[in-house]
Amino acid sequence: MEDEVMQYQTIILMLMKIERVNVEMILEWLERYANIFKAPITKCVNNYESGAWEALEVLKNDISYAPLITIVESLQAAVEKIPIREAFDELDTEREYYQEKRKASNERLISRKGMIGKAIGFAPMVVLFVGYLIVPLVAIGLMSMTTSFSTLGGMA
Repeated sequence: MEDEVMQYQTIILMLMKIERVNVEMILEWLERYANIFKAPITKCVNNYESGAWEALEVLKNDISYAPLITIVESLQAAVEKIPIREAFDELDTEREYYQEKRKASNERLISRKGMIGKAIGFAPMVVLFVGYLIVPLVAIGLMSMTTSFSTLGGMA
């Protein structure tokens, strides 16, 4: 869902630079690229002609993902009061925040996978070390202890 909302934000950022763009056009573009939220957005686009505010309100009620709800609220503001550029002025900042958050999450994931990779890469060396050095030394030690005990037992 987060990926799809990031995609919506990118679409809106591109469309808001166009001079004659309106909320209906933005909704149509969002519908084209929707996967998870396709049904509610399609329903909103179909109901848009009967009332923009009401259609967006139904969309807001149909979805439960908070970042998308903020986008819908900005669309509602753009329908009635303010231009689209002003309705989405915080979108750049919000998008940067999500990018930083995602970057940190990816770094944690890479670091965790790197640790697993190091462990898997180190395992053959440990097996080789244990198999060729420690096991033969222990076997030789046990055989020599058995020999020593049997020699001591023969003396007694």
